[in-house]
Amino acid sequence: MEELQGKDTRTRVTIIDDDKPGQISFEETKGIKVLAGTSGEPTVCEVVLLRKNGSDGKVTVDYKTLELDESDHTATAGVDYKHCEGTVVFEQNQNTATIEIPILARPDGGDRDESFGIQLSNITPDGAKLSKKSFQIINIITDAEGKKRAEALQQLMSKIEAEEETSWGQQFL
Repeated sequence: MEELQGKDTRTRVTIIDDDKPGQISFEETKGIKVLAGTSGEPTVCEVVLLRKNGSDGKVTVDYKTLELDESDHTATAGVDYKHCEGTVVFEQNQNTATIEIPILARPDGGDRDESFGIQLSNITPDGAKLSKKSFQIINIITDAEGKKRAEALQQLMSKIEAEEETSWGQQFL
């Protein structure tokens, strides 16, 4: 076999090591904001987990929601959100998973700005790693701008209805 000569006859090969179970982390790194429902219906906060640096085999990681402290801006389980805990399973070659946390609606529909946390723990098997940031803060907020637009629309509709009543009533007099 004849060997070729020159720079263009050589190449570099990089072997990607995908035979490791990987590292689990949150997709969002700076906290998660979720809009609270305004129609009395609960909404769902979707927390996305990523599996990086390998995807070999099945990996499991436990999660649970936590109240932060006793302050006014701490969301309360059972009042502001539904406490959740369980185990996320990443199957062979699966790189993303989602945890769904119900955000409970308030009867008064008032403005919201409360936070709670979600903690990851107990990753298996050996060799699988958990990101250094295994805790994430979730902030429940109201869509203040959307609420203002809805209120303005309601006022406009009321004004139109009042004008229609007046104009229709005058036509038949």
